[in-house]
Amino acid sequence: MRVWTEADVRAGVAVTDVIESLTDVLAHEVAGSAWNLDKTMASWPVGGATGSAHALGAVDLESDLAVSKTWVNTPAGASAVMTLFGATDGRTLGVTEAGTAGALRTSAIAGLATRLMADPAADELAVLGAGRQAFRQVEAVAAVRELRRVRIWNRTPAKAEELAEQLRTGSGLVADAVPGPGDAIQDCPIVTLITRAAEPFLDLADLAEGAHLNALGAILPSHAEFVPSSLAAADLTVVDSEPNARRGSRELREFDDWPAVHTLGELVTGKTSRPERPRLTVFKGMGMGLSDLAVARVLIGAAP
Repeated sequence: MRVWTEADVRAGVAVTDVIESLTDVLAHEVAGSAWNLDKTMASWPVGGATGSAHALGAVDLESDLAVSKTWVNTPAGASAVMTLFGATDGRTLGVTEAGTAGALRTSAIAGLATRLMADPAADELAVLGAGRQAFRQVEAVAAVRELRRVRIWNRTPAKAEELAEQLRTGSGLVADAVPGPGDAIQDCPIVTLITRAAEPFLDLADLAEGAHLNALGAILPSHAEFVPSSLAAADLTVVDSEPNARRGSRELREFDDWPAVHTLGELVTGKTSRPERPRLTVFKGMGMGLSDLAVARVLIGAAP
């Protein structure tokens, strides 16, 4: 049985490889040979904020792989562990620290959604939120679109400037911290939300004509980043996992138009597609086991 540390994952897994692995896994899901073990969670008050514990998993018969992941997230920090099994013989293949793996799978699925849903000519990204996952989010979008500029907003301005400097020096991107959400999204073709906001702070009607939104931060039933009713502005709404979205997305549950919601697997396999001239496209990512399995495939060398 192998053990991967956070350093092993950082050194051995690139977000571009996870995007391609995820594309394969979602095609397997649509074909019926891969599926999620649905997410379960509990939450509790931590001071004036919220702590949460989560568990999920997935199986991919074509990759002969099953994974199980558990993690705890608090305002003071988070940790996660993923176990890899052979789907045929049940053998334990390994265990990995999954903090970096979690950031990779969250960014990779946003990168894949951006590749399939954003304007092919989009060259600017606004990131609202500058926490521990934000850098990877920019990296994933930059892997599928040639970015001319990145705008960053955070409630703590110093964190936005810190991320901008990290992007400038570490990735060679033109990146600027901006004073408010409106400054970030104005005329911007790609917008990523990756915050811990408990209450909506963004009206989707304020996004640019033809923009694409990746909404990834609000994964608790009590939390929301955008005004649920403003989802009416979207011509295409896509989720990673509809069962997880039904349980955990306050935004989608309050808007309550599930027949209009598609899955990323449907986009990957051509069962649905981006409209020719959409007013707005929205990807709501809740996290799912198949995304973690896509990372695991890269770790064990099963991905092409």
